[in-house]
Amino acid sequence: MLPDQVEKIAILGAGVMGHGIAQIASAAGYRIAVRDIKQEFLDNGLKGITKSLDYLVKRERITPEVKGEILGRIKFTLDLKEAVGDAQLVIEAIPEKMEIKHLVWKEAAELAPDDAILASNTSSLSITEIATVVPNPERFVGMHFFNPPAIMKLVEVNQGDKTSKETVDTVMALARKMSKTPVWVKKDAPGFIVNRILVTYLNEAAKLLDKFDIEQIDAAMQHKAGMPMGPFMLSDLIGLDIVHNILKTFEEHIGPEYAPHEKIIELFDSRKLGRKTGEGFYSYTERPAVTEEQAKGFDVKLLLEPFVKEAERLYTEAVATVEDIDTAMKLGANIPKGPFEMKKAGLGEEKPVLTEKENGVYKITLNRPSKLNSMTLEMLGLISEAVDEASADPEIKAILVTGAGDRAFCAGADVSQFPGLSVEEARNVSKAGHNTFKKFMETPKPVVAAVNGYALGGGNELILFCDLRIASEKARFSQPEVSLGLMTGWGGTCLLKKVVGQTVANELLLTGRRINADEAKSIGLVSHVYPAAEFEAKMNEYLQALVNGPPKAISAMKKLAASDNNLDAALDAEADAFADLWNYGELKEGIDAFNNRRKPVF
Repeated sequence: MLPDQVEKIAILGAGVMGHGIAQIASAAGYRIAVRDIKQEFLDNGLKGITKSLDYLVKRERITPEVKGEILGRIKFTLDLKEAVGDAQLVIEAIPEKMEIKHLVWKEAAELAPDDAILASNTSSLSITEIATVVPNPERFVGMHFFNPPAIMKLVEVNQGDKTSKETVDTVMALARKMSKTPVWVKKDAPGFIVNRILVTYLNEAAKLLDKFDIEQIDAAMQHKAGMPMGPFMLSDLIGLDIVHNILKTFEEHIGPEYAPHEKIIELFDSRKLGRKTGEGFYSYTERPAVTEEQAKGFDVKLLLEPFVKEAERLYTEAVATVEDIDTAMKLGANIPKGPFEMKKAGLGEEKPVLTEKENGVYKITLNRPSKLNSMTLEMLGLISEAVDEASADPEIKAILVTGAGDRAFCAGADVSQFPGLSVEEARNVSKAGHNTFKKFMETPKPVVAAVNGYALGGGNELILFCDLRIASEKARFSQPEVSLGLMTGWGGTCLLKKVVGQTVANELLLTGRRINADEAKSIGLVSHVYPAAEFEAKMNEYLQALVNGPPKAISAMKKLAASDNNLDAALDAEADAFADLWNYGELKEGIDAFNNRRKPVF
């Protein structure tokens, strides 16, 4: 079966994964049949797809017409033969129990066309073993989507012992057509790539509990190592039953060193399974959180080293390439660097601002991807030092500012400490941003902001001080301070209107409305928008014109274009107004609502 021969896809199972896969496959233009064993399951699947599409319509990602087209290509049925009888690809997304998968596949394989590709969305079971009940197992393959399928980009394409290369290639191509990034798991190994490394890492974290606290480890891995969350919060999110069962599979098939730690067994046996039961490593009567202060005394290498070691073991076992392992971990575990990239950069605490000199460009990277690169006072100081260094270096012809990861440029100031500030401390926060960002204007070198994701609040203000602004198609912009009972404090009140005009600036400031990259270009906030896949190449190409330009002429023009005798007075007035908000209760209400994911009441 070749990719262009696939017209209809059957999805077995209408649960979260099944209906999510159905949605993205339909959006790619395929006819879809979703089959389940009860009408209520099908009804819930339709509700799930409709809710997801409604959200995309609300966010203006798709039109109501496109929503109707996607739903129109999906048929729900209780009849297995109707679903698979004329399908070229069958994807099974049913519970992770081998006996259930065997029962379903034995019947489905008999009803599907002889040349149809058969794929399991299993996250950990053996593809080879599932395929034992299927005629022509060379057409059977793993196609592991990640939850939620509509958002997560990764698909692990898992090859069984008898899976043909043609089947792998076709499924890889189909995944790309669904706008996913496939990686090839070349050997039928337990846990494939992501679960093998990630769940082993969770177990290694539990082994350290005799020396360190849960909160201490989580705080260090989140705040110092750049992980989206610590290993124990992640275990609770995944579900300790799932973590336990995957580790038992590893123990059985790989070795006793993968046996679940006694703390995981204890929580599993007591049915304290994490968020879904209200208690696991943490209690969920309130939303748990860890602070940077709690991270003190824990060396992140204690967990990063086994994390990398497991990745190296996968490579040695010829399960996947270095590139596919790094890609899988970045997309599947939502981490900024893959394990081999981590090792190359040096294992240890992540610096919140990275600098790099190459080909005449001084690159400043905001590096708190787990916090959407939100800005701290420490980062402002590091940025200030970096601009000074770039300005003094005759080899540097241009300065680039961007964000780590693929989600955010900078989501603004880290507001977690705002409620405890005094009026004078609040004014100092405002002036610290002004003093740092003004250096982008004052340096004789041209400064380019490359906006690769969210530029919100202080992140959007940062780019206003830059000479040139380009964006990925994924970029989103807003000044959401008003929703927090705040106001812009890092230049937004005086610079936004100069860039986009008074009327548009007023709307963005007073409503907090978020705009996409195309609208940002239309109002003059950015000059160019590039496809996400080409953004880095286009960014480097854009910078080259500045590097090759005449430095003295560029410096002179920049200085004259940026001159504004009233700017300092305007920034001082903004700092005063920003600090005055600490005399009232609105910002405390706004930030508390933000932290607890509720609407503020002003």
